[in-house]
Amino acid sequence: MKDTLKWAYALNQWKPRMDAFTRHEDQLRAFKVTSAAGFDYVELASGSGRWDNLARPEVILANHGSAEGFLDFLHRGSLKGVCSMFWDPTAPAEEDDGMPHNPADFDQHATIIRTSRVFIDFLNAVGASTLVARPAPPAWITGKLSDDAIKTAADLWNEVGDLARQAGLHLALHYDCLSSIHDPDQLATLLGAADPELVGLGVDTAEMTIAGIDPVAFYQAHADRVTHIHLKDTRHQDSNNQYLKPNAEIAMFQGDSGNHIQRWFYELGTPNGLVDTPALVTALREHSYNGWTVVESDQTPDPAETTLLNSWYLQNELDIPK
Repeated sequence: MKDTLKWAYALNQWKPRMDAFTRHEDQLRAFKVTSAAGFDYVELASGSGRWDNLARPEVILANHGSAEGFLDFLHRGSLKGVCSMFWDPTAPAEEDDGMPHNPADFDQHATIIRTSRVFIDFLNAVGASTLVARPAPPAWITGKLSDDAIKTAADLWNEVGDLARQAGLHLALHYDCLSSIHDPDQLATLLGAADPELVGLGVDTAEMTIAGIDPVAFYQAHADRVTHIHLKDTRHQDSNNQYLKPNAEIAMFQGDSGNHIQRWFYELGTPNGLVDTPALVTALREHSYNGWTVVESDQTPDPAETTLLNSWYLQNELDIPK
């Protein structure tokens, strides 16, 4: 997209199940759809193992030989490059020890920092600018974190942010509606404990809305700390604290969670959508936001159609030229 804002597209929507989006020809097709829709840069999402061969630096490099080989692969799909990568240290990965890691546990910091170097080195090598990280484990596992636990997590992210800065990158902590850092007061504690020179915040418009936080109002109040945007819509709010129920990732996002909700994330401008995308984009411009605005919709049943619908919305409703 040709605009004063920097637009990119998230590739996570192309992998709805473990055995999908593993062949290079399928990935090239996704790249070409994304490019045809007007997006030149993409955000990768971390995963684990050879079935997630676009989702872990070690596996990407094993598949393509080098950072340059991977960039050549992107260019074959008519993309210019990678803007960012989402990393969830709380998810098990066979490249580490196969265990989830808790940023709020000081004893696990060394392992998380060691893994962060893998992502930072890779992003630096491919010319990306931002490491986007999930800052805390799911709330159903730990409960909502105390202020002391949040400050412990912030200490970790300050260290990771310093490593990122040394490599010329930015660190943004992604808001997650299932996270144990969940409500505005907790976010304020996190921002207060994190060094603003080292750690930014990633606003996810749909996830904040699901959790009952107005993303536009939040951005306007914290524009100086927001360095990354995930832009998508939703028709629902978590009105009965589904995020605290056991296995919330599966019960809430892969089933109907008892509410007959099969899909929580939607294309921009979806009918009955709750996210005021035009207002957010206006606010980004008013505050001279200079981070990436990454469009995504990671529960779509048709990734290609969703990509094109999101592109249509940006062009026809927001007047952003392709």
